[in-house]
Order: sequence, then structure tokens, then C-alpha cells
Amino acid sequence: MRLARGDLGTHAILLYGTAGSGKQHLSTLLAQAWLCQNPGAEGADGSCRACQTYERGTNADFLLVAPQGASRIIVRKQISNDNVKEGEPTPLLEFFRTLPVASKHRVALIEDAHRMNASSANSLLKTLEEPHPHGKLILTTDSVGSVLPTILSRCLAVVCELPSEESLRTLAPNVSEDLIRMSDGAPGRVLAAVQNPEAYERIAAFARSLFERPRGGALVAAEDFRQICELLAAKNGSGVRVANALAVELLATYLAREPAAPAEWTQAAVDSHRRIVGNVGAPIVFDALFASILTERGF
Repeated sequence: MRLARGDLGTHAILLYGTAGSGKQHLSTLLAQAWLCQNPGAEGADGSCRACQTYERGTNADFLLVAPQGASRIIVRKQISNDNVKEGEPTPLLEFFRTLPVASKHRVALIEDAHRMNASSANSLLKTLEEPHPHGKLILTTDSVGSVLPTILSRCLAVVCELPSEESLRTLAPNVSEDLIRMSDGAPGRVLAAVQNPEAYERIAAFARSLFERPRGGALVAAEDFRQICELLAAKNGSGVRVANALAVELLATYLAREPAAPAEWTQAAVDSHRRIVGNVGAPIVFDALFASILTERGF
């Protein structure tokens, strides 16, 4: 509420924490409060023109900047007006040069700020150093250590801390131990798992099966895991590539919390997640991952 009211006198906020910790929800509340024409003690009033257009996704004073393409990168033309073609979204720097149309401020939200390449990050620095009086900037990230120190030092960094396991079970009383484990303590992930328990439970069962599979069963394991990814994509309504990355991340989280699993298994899954996010083909990654795990098992 202090941020929403402007009591802290800052123009740029960085919200960081693990995936599912509430950064996205908090960023939308803060954005609406900064846009609102008549904000009160509890933030946005919800009834002014700025709030109504924001809730419909049509507020001209709000700009969302998010990673693009298969590589999930925020590129320079999303920040500066270099090489922007007609019909493409307004770059952030150009957006801030215009006064608010029907809101108290112009607000930009940069999701996954750690995905800015060097060129886009350097372009952002000028706005952070010389902010417009009518401009407010919100950044979110799951990986604060990957944000450039020059950007981090110019923002008010706010950690989105995770609740206790007791609070998580209050949020979802019937959630299984497997789903709690794969949520990594994040409420957003708990809710996602509760909405799609079949795929998540199959990932947990698959993780347990790795202790019983034969050393020569890597290809079979890779095919079984690929089918789980397809189920996850169908249930979540996402692309297969996104589901592949999520499934490997959930597998890594489960293995990290499994006392009997060697640390090398978790590291192999983490490395595989990085390769898939980097656009390496999933079949190759899965074959290598499970060959490594089943060989590492040693029996």
C-alpha cells in the first residue's frame, strides 16, 4: 500500500522471487493503483475510467513488455525506438515520452526482466537514471541474480517471500504431498498443480520410477516422459515446448527434495531445463538426461 500511494517516492520497482510466489498478481495490483485517477488508502478505487480500461486490457497508459520468440528474450526494439517497424508495439522509451491519456501515470511492466539482452538492458538505463515525472516502471524476475547490477541498483527491490507449508495447506487443504513437493513452496504453483493434478502426479510417479528402471532403459524413459509433457501441454493449454520446460523443471524440483536421489540427478535435470529454454530439441535433451540419470544410478 505504501508503494501504491507513492509514499516511498520511487519510480521503478523490481519484484523478485521464485515462480508462483505472487509477483505477477502483485505487479497487476500495483500497476492499477498507479494508473488509478483516484487512488485511496487501499490502492485503486476500481471505478474510475483508468481502472475500468485497465481491467478490460485497453488502458492506453499501460505497456506490457515480455520476452518474445522461442528464445524468450526481450530485445532492444521493445525498449528503444531503433528499427521499429510500422504496426509493431510501441517501445518503452517512446511510450514514456507521452503524457498520460486518462490515468494518473504512465505505467510499464517488464516481465522476466532477467531475459533482457545486453542491448535492451543498456537502453533501459537512461530511463532509470532520468525518469519522467509521469512514468512508473515495474520489473519482475524469477532470477534476481541474472539482472544486471546497474539495473538492480536503480530500482527498489522487493522480495516476494514464500508462505509456510501450513499456509499452503490452508490454501489447498486436499493437496497431496507430491504436489506440495513440486510446488517448491510457491502458492501459485500449488494452485496450478491442484487445477491439473493428473499431469503433476504422473511426473511424481515417473520420478519415483527412476529408481527401478534398468540402466539400458533411457530411450523408454524419454518416451514416457515425452508423453507426460504432451499431457501437461493439453491440460495447461500451452505449447509443447513450454510444457517440456515446465515438466523438466518440476522433475528437478521433485528430485531436489527427494533424499534418496543423488545430487547429480537434480543437476542433470537443471541443465536439461536450461537447454530446452535455450531451444535445444527436447528429444535429444530427454535421451541424454535419462541416459545420464540411469547410468549414474549405478545398479
